[in-house]
Amino acid sequence: MNVVVAGVCDWIAVHFVWHRFMVPMNRLARLTAVPALAVSALAAAAGPPPAEPGAAFYALVIANNSSLDPGRAPLQFADDDGAGYFELLEPQVNEALLLAVLDAETQRRHPGLAARARPPSRRELAAAVDRLARRMTEDRAAGRKAVLYLVYAGHGQKSPAGEGSITLLDGLFGRTDLFDKVIARLPATFIHLIVDACDSYSFVHARGALAAGPSYGPAITEQLSRRAPERHPELGLVLSTTREQESHEWSAIRAGVFSHQVRSALSGAADVNGDGRVEYTELAAFVASANQGVEEARGRVDLLARPPALDRAVALTDIRRSTRQGYLLLPQGLSGRLWVEDERGVRAAELNKQKDRMAALALPAGRRYYLRGGAREAPFEVPKPGAVVDAGGLAWGALPLAARGAVEDAYQARLFSVPFGPSFYRGYVASVGEAPVSIREKLDLAP
Repeated sequence: MNVVVAGVCDWIAVHFVWHRFMVPMNRLARLTAVPALAVSALAAAAGPPPAEPGAAFYALVIANNSSLDPGRAPLQFADDDGAGYFELLEPQVNEALLLAVLDAETQRRHPGLAARARPPSRRELAAAVDRLARRMTEDRAAGRKAVLYLVYAGHGQKSPAGEGSITLLDGLFGRTDLFDKVIARLPATFIHLIVDACDSYSFVHARGALAAGPSYGPAITEQLSRRAPERHPELGLVLSTTREQESHEWSAIRAGVFSHQVRSALSGAADVNGDGRVEYTELAAFVASANQGVEEARGRVDLLARPPALDRAVALTDIRRSTRQGYLLLPQGLSGRLWVEDERGVRAAELNKQKDRMAALALPAGRRYYLRGGAREAPFEVPKPGAVVDAGGLAWGALPLAARGAVEDAYQARLFSVPFGPSFYRGYVASVGEAPVSIREKLDLAP
């Protein structure tokens, strides 16, 4: 059965009681059984769900399977990644735009989404930028922050002039285009740029072709540091920098490995200090831990995650904000590799959870899900936005052999094989010389 707290306010109220009276956090299942009247009273005392006042959020997701190079095969799942990013971000933002042509299987798994999408062409991209620029101009004039998630999944390559480019239906879109026709035209307070493409818009191949080799992260960092931060301190970067033979697409879950890990992180799995926010260092450490067990160089995912120079502590996402999502609470005691799939077979999030820490995942509301781990699963529903499901109260059963999303390849055995928590995070940020977030002893999503 589901153990559902009526809303995020109730969850925050229960957390207040925990901290106020030092109740151990692994007793959540008992606390959620508080009579409805008492929970409502606690919710009223807690106030409305936490939000970020004076801010508007937008998402522009571009995905393209096709290749303009006859020698490079089309991708299989870039459109699925676009659909996944859109469905993750759309409940969190004021407006989300999708530029993608979804294939038949993706349309079946994401019914109704094709009608909301536009082709990933230069013309449609220009129209989307115009629309967002108008809305952001209004936001800034009204004193609101404007925050954009700009996402691309697809092929990347060098143009005839040698400039790194991403691939649209009707041509290449180069780095100069990106900065001059997109970034510079948007009066955004912050832009979170997420790119899963061959070298993430420069140099050589990761999502599309070529032989195995080292990450080009340092070279990309040096190149971008000469132009992007000084000109655009509002721009943050999350880039796949792997160089690989075959694009790192995971056929069992119809997704790119990098994008699957990033979406998992943004769902809350990377929130190492339990404050509800996922900062750039947390995302980077989460992806590093997810790939730690992959021994074959050609199977590993590398990334560059760099926060905006304007505010290096800005959050990529904050699941405390009032959104159209619900929440799955993973209590202490539940540990190991866990993943959540919905009734369509779409894997929404995955992590390797430490036993002694709590975690929370934000999920689109109004769907039936399956929490899976090892050879067992627990069905649950997120009935409405703001609802919180306690995984400690779910009924587990045997995982059917033919369950959607079961994987037989090396990714199933090795990805997410290392637990992610404060110890791994501290070691990671020390190794890259970044300032860590403050680690809390307990999950606390109260404002």
